[in-house]
Order: sequence, then C-alpha cells, then structure tokens
Amino acid sequence: MVVGSTSSASNVHEVANDNTNPYRNMVMDAMRMNQGNVSQCPIVEEEPNANAARFFDLLKDSDEPLWDGCTNHGKLSVVAQVFTIKSDHRLSEAGYDKIIEWVRSILPEGNRLKENFYAAKSMMKPLSLGYQKIDMCPNFCMLYYLENVEMTECMTCGHSRYKPRTGRGKTLVAYKKLRYFPITSRLQRLFMSPRTAEHITWHQSHDAVDRVMVHPSDGEAWKHFNSVHPHFLAESRNVCLGLCTDGFNPFGSIAAPYSCWPVILAIYNLPSKMCMRLVFMFLSMVIPGPSNPGWNIDVCLRPLIDELTQLWSSRALTYDIVARHPRGVGWRFLFITCVLLGSLESPPSIMVTRNLWSARV
Repeated sequence: MVVGSTSSASNVHEVANDNTNPYRNMVMDAMRMNQGNVSQCPIVEEEPNANAARFFDLLKDSDEPLWDGCTNHGKLSVVAQVFTIKSDHRLSEAGYDKIIEWVRSILPEGNRLKENFYAAKSMMKPLSLGYQKIDMCPNFCMLYYLENVEMTECMTCGHSRYKPRTGRGKTLVAYKKLRYFPITSRLQRLFMSPRTAEHITWHQSHDAVDRVMVHPSDGEAWKHFNSVHPHFLAESRNVCLGLCTDGFNPFGSIAAPYSCWPVILAIYNLPSKMCMRLVFMFLSMVIPGPSNPGWNIDVCLRPLIDELTQLWSSRALTYDIVARHPRGVGWRFLFITCVLLGSLESPPSIMVTRNLWSARV
C-alpha cells in the first residue's frame, strides 16, 4: 500500500500539538508518518506491504485498551511505561517477567498485557533505534566490516577475532564489538516533524551581529567552508554536523579502570538553544572498552565516515513537511569543530581532530 496524500499546513500543526494519545503520536513519529497521511489515505483493495502492516499494527496497539472497558491504559502505553521503569531501575529480564506474571494475575481475564519481556520487546521492535554490531580487533587495529567481514584474525596484529569455545557451545563470540547507530533516517526525521523542520534553515537565516559569535555558523571556519563549497551553501537545508567524543567509566569511579567512548553528533543547523539539547544530540556509535582506542580511533569511526561520505556524494530522498512535498535533499556534512567533552588541549581532542580531517574525502 502506498500512502501518498498529505494534509494542509493547519492540519499538520494540529497534529503536532495533539497530545490526546501521545503513544499514537510516538508511532507516527517513529514510522515517519503524519495524521494527514493516514486520515486521507485512499481506501484500496490491496494488501499492505511489510512496513505498512507494521505501522497499522502499532496504530491498532496504541488505540486498543488494556482490557475491554479500560479507559486509562492502552496495550502499547503499558508496555512503553513498564519498559521505562525497567530501564530506570535496572531490572533484570527475569525480574521483569516475575512482575508481569504477578500483574497479569490481578488484571481482569482477557487482558492484553504481553506475557513476558521477549513478547513485549518483539512488539516494540519496530519503534526501536536500530543499530549494527560490528566485530573488531581488541587492539583497535581493524573492523571486521565490509570487505573484511569473513576474516577470523586481525591482519595487523594477528589476534583472533573470536574467543575460544567452551563446552559444547557452537556460537562464536567476538572479543570486542562496536555498536553503530546509522544516522540517515534520524536526519530525515528532522524534516518530517513540523517542530524541527522549520528550524533547519536557521543557521543561514538568523540575524548575525558583526564580530559577535553566538553560533558556529558565525565563525570564520564555517564561512570559509561555504566559500570553498558554494553548492553546499546554495541549499540551506543541507545538514551541518559537529562531532564530540570522550571516554568515561560507565561503572563509576570506584570500579576497575574502564574507558567506553560514545560518539555523539550535534545538529548545527538548529538555533543555539536547540542544537545543544539532549534530544537533538545523536548517539552514532559506542566504542567499547576496557582500554581507550588512542590514535586508532579513526578505525572505529569508519562506519560513520562511510555513511557521511555517502550522504556527501549522493542524495537522500526525504519528505519536507514544511514544503509539503517530497524532494531530494542533498545531505552534506561539515565538521566546523570537534566539540569534545574534555579540554581542547587534551590528547583525545588532538587525536580525534587529526583523524577526522585525515578521513575526509
């Protein structure tokens, strides 16, 4: 099924402010839909494709009461709230299952609460932030990625990719895994929400004060880049990103030494008061410990650099809700500066800056 019709601007803003069912809005946002698409979709005698089927199933779950006659909670809202409690209080899966078993025993017969964590996770999976697990050398020499995905030992240091098997286990377990979160779909969503799409061009349209820098776009580095790449400047909706990273110990200062490196992207198109807000800072990867990557951090950054290179050289089709028609937006990237979580004189700052600029194409 192709959903092709769009709503008027007034309807779009109505939906953006409609909080009567925030979980329905959550489904719409995650599946990159808006109310106009759904309400004005023509009725056709055609089976929906897989993506459309998942979307309509989630919409049904968001509207379906927890049991017949329940007015406070829906099937989707309960699972989302219990997931939040599990995360906030670090409940184990076994603890989650025990609580759900007890709750189901006191709910009315025929309730629709998912029976365990696995079933609830399967229900929420279409809304999740997808990521890729990429095996890597524990010494940060290489990633088992693309052309090297079939290799079983490091081509640089010779370290084995997998841990020795124990017992009768047949599953191969890598010594170290990188988690990478693709960014293209999240960038596209910026244009699909009226709350962010109208601010994407702020970096070019705001009134700058001479010799006063209130935003990276007021800096000389940004202006120099625009003069070197006028085709990038011509489209004010092209996305400018800033990268920041530093190591920290997720287990606290009293635990054994451990250095985990999250890599975060900031959207510099947005106004100063928005671009540094947590909701607009995209986690792009998590570099595992226990040691820090050092000068080999560029090895870890390869999936991100590859995706940015693809977005620089190609065009990603997105829906601009402000313009209200599909258009090809040429995504570009620009590292105005490396905004690190440490001081500018620190070794992490030097090595990240050097490796990022050497990786540019």
